[in-house]
Amino acid sequence: SLTSIGDYAFFKCKSLTQITIPSSLTSIGEYALSYCRSITHLQLPSSITSIGEGAFCHCLMLTKIIIPQSVTIIKDSTFYGCKLLKEIILPPSITSIGEYSFSECSLIKDILIPQKVEYIGYAAFKECDSIIRISIPSTVKSIESFTFNCCGSLQEISIPSSITSIGDYSFYGCASLKKISIPSSVTSIGDHAFSICCELTEVSIPPSVTSIEEGVFFNCSSLLKVSIPSSVTSIKDEAFRGCSSLTQITIPTSVTSIGN
Repeated sequence: SLTSIGDYAFFKCKSLTQITIPSSLTSIGEYALSYCRSITHLQLPSSITSIGEGAFCHCLMLTKIIIPQSVTIIKDSTFYGCKLLKEIILPPSITSIGEYSFSECSLIKDILIPQKVEYIGYAAFKECDSIIRISIPSTVKSIESFTFNCCGSLQEISIPSSITSIGDYSFYGCASLKKISIPSSVTSIGDHAFSICCELTEVSIPPSVTSIEEGVFFNCSSLLKVSIPSSVTSIKDEAFRGCSSLTQITIPTSVTSIGN
C-alpha cells in the first residue's frame, strides 16, 4: 500500500546495499536515497510518476537505471556524482533534464536524449568524462552554461537549428572535440564556451552573432582557421589567446573593438 518515499527518507544510509520498491509507489522524495553509497542496482516500478531533486545523487556504486515511462522530468541533481553509473535509459516521455542532473557521472559513454526534451539545465552533463557523442533534440532552444563542461571524451555534438544561444563555459575543456557546426540560428556564444577544446581545428561563426565573447576559443591549441562574419562588431579579451596553431583569421571591417 506504500505510495511514496519521503524527502531524505534513506539519506546517507551508506551501508544499504539493496532496496525493494513496491509497484504501488508513485513518488520518490528529494534526496530520498542520496549518499546510499553501497546500492548497486535499483528497479523502479512503472507506477512512479515523480522522482525528487537529488533522489539518487552520490549513489557511488549504482551502475544502471531505467527511468519509467510515467516520469516526465529529470529534476536537479538526480544522479549527480553517481560515478560508476554506466547506463541510463530515459523514456520518450521526458521533457526536461534539470541542473546538475548527470554531473560527474564519469562512466556514462552514451546517452540518448529523448525527442520531447525542451530544456537541458545548467551543468547537466558537466564532467561526464566518458561521453563520446551527444545529439540535442530540435525541441531545445538553448545550451545552458556549463552543460557539457569538461566532457573530456566528447568527440561529436549535434546542435539543431532550434538553438539560439550557447552559454558560458558550455563546452569548456572538451579536449577531444574536433569539429562543431554552429547553426545560423545562434545569436550569442557565451564566455569561454569552447576554451581548451584542444582538438578543435576549424570553426565558423554564424552571421547572426555580433560579438566574440571573452575567452571563447582560449587555448584551442589545434585551431587552424576561424571564419568571422561581417555581423561581428567586437572581439572581447583573450578570445583567441593560446591558439598556437592558428594560421588564418580574417577580421571584418565591421569590428570596432578588439580586447586584450
